[in-house]
Amino acid sequence: MLNPDRLLVRLKARLAPEFWEILDRASQLARERQWHLYIVGGIVRDLLLLDRGKNDSLNLPDIDLSVDRAPVAATPGAGIELATALQKHYPQTRLEVFSTFQTATLVWQGSDRLNSFSIDFATARTETYAYPGANPQVQASSIREDLYRRDFTVNAFAVRLTHPDRGELLDFFDGLTDLGSRHLRVLHEKSFIDDPTRMYRGARFAVRFGFEFDLHAQRLIQDAISSGIYARTLAERDKVPALQTRMQAELRYTLGASYSQAALTQLAALNALQCLHPTLSLDDRSWWHLRWVSRAWQRLDESHRPSLWLTRLEVILAGLAPEFRESVAQNLQLPDDSQHRLKNLDRLQKTFAETLPQCDRPSQVVRCLQAYHCDSLWLVMVTSPRRVRHKIWQYLTQWQAVKPPLNGKDLQQMGYRPGPHFRTILEALKAALVDGEIEGDTEDEIRNNARLFVLNNYHL
Repeated sequence: MLNPDRLLVRLKARLAPEFWEILDRASQLARERQWHLYIVGGIVRDLLLLDRGKNDSLNLPDIDLSVDRAPVAATPGAGIELATALQKHYPQTRLEVFSTFQTATLVWQGSDRLNSFSIDFATARTETYAYPGANPQVQASSIREDLYRRDFTVNAFAVRLTHPDRGELLDFFDGLTDLGSRHLRVLHEKSFIDDPTRMYRGARFAVRFGFEFDLHAQRLIQDAISSGIYARTLAERDKVPALQTRMQAELRYTLGASYSQAALTQLAALNALQCLHPTLSLDDRSWWHLRWVSRAWQRLDESHRPSLWLTRLEVILAGLAPEFRESVAQNLQLPDDSQHRLKNLDRLQKTFAETLPQCDRPSQVVRCLQAYHCDSLWLVMVTSPRRVRHKIWQYLTQWQAVKPPLNGKDLQQMGYRPGPHFRTILEALKAALVDGEIEGDTEDEIRNNARLFVLNNYHL
C-alpha cells in the first residue's frame, strides 16, 4: 500500500509551486465546508507512472478535482460553489459554469507561468446515458461512484487532498495492478456503447505509454461495433451532436499527434474506424497516402502547411465510396470547406488527370492550378497517381510563390501607359520567370532581363 505522506510528497515535488499553492487553497476551502476534495484523473495516473528516481514534473495544462461529502453525496453544485469560492482568491481567473453537469472550470489568464492553466471542479456524480452517444445525465453521488463512471481502471484513481487520511490513494477497481501489467481494462460492459470515443482515447493512451487493451475490452469493442449501434446512432444526426463533437475532438488529438500512425494501426486492428462508417477501413493504398502526407508535411514551410490532423482525416475518408464521404464529414462536423473537398474529390482527380499530363511547361501547370485553394490541391495531390502528384507538389512548393519581377509602376517608368494590358504583361512576366525564360544571378539582373523581355514582346 502506498504511504499517503509519501504520495503527497511526490505530488508536491512534481508540481510547480504555484500549482501546489492553488491545490492547498482549494483543499482548505473544501475542509471549511466539511467536504472531501480529491485530485482525480490523468494527473494521478501519471504520478504513479513516473519513475520514482527521476525528477519529472507534472506541469499539466489542467487538473481535475472532485468534491464529495462521504458517507453521503455532496450537495448538488458543490463543485461549482468551491470554484466560485476559489476565484475570490484568484481574481485574474475566468469562471465557466456548467450547471447541467454540476461542473465548473477556472481558467488562469495574464500570468506567464499559469496562463491558460485550468482546474475543472466537479461534484462527485454518477452518469446515465439516455441513448448511445448522448451527453450523460448526472446525479450527485459518492467518490466511488464518481470514479466508476470513468473509462478505464488506470484512469479511476483519486488522491484525497483533505483530512482525515489526506494523501490517501483511492483505487477501488484494482487499477494499480493494471498499471503494472500495462492493461487497459474497462469498468462496465456498456462502456464503448455509451461512448465510442473511449476506444479512441484508449488507443492514444496505449501507444503513448506502452499499454494494450485487455482481452475483455477487445471483445467489448468488437461486440459494440458488430452490433451496428453506431451506424444507427449516427443516422440520427440531429440527436447526437454531443457524440459528433467528442468524436471530432478525439480524431483531432489522435491524427495531430506524432504517434498517429501507431494509434491508427491499433484502431484499424480493432475495426474501430467503423464507428465512423460501417465500410471504413485502411487498405495498403490508404496507409501509403498517410505516410506520404507525414513526409511531405515536414518538408513544407510552416506558413504553407495545411492542418495536419484534418488532412490525415480527409485522406482516410477519401477511402470511402464517393457517395458516403460528405455525409460522414457532416456527421463529424468538419468545416464546410472540408466537406466540399471530399464531395468534389473525384471530379478534381479526373480533371487534373486529364489536364496536368498535357502541361509541358511550368507556367501551364500554374494556369491550371492557381484558381484552386491549397488545401483542395493537397487532398487531390495525395490521392492521385505520381505524374499528377509530382506536378501539384512542384506548384505548391516552387511555382505558386513566384511573383512577376516587375510591377505596374516599373512599366510606367519604362514608358508604358496604364491599362488592362498591364495585367497581360505581368502574367507573361510571371510565366517567363517560372519557365526559366527570364534568369539572373541577382535580383537586379533578373529585373533588367525582365525589362528586356517586355521591350522585345510589347510595343510602347
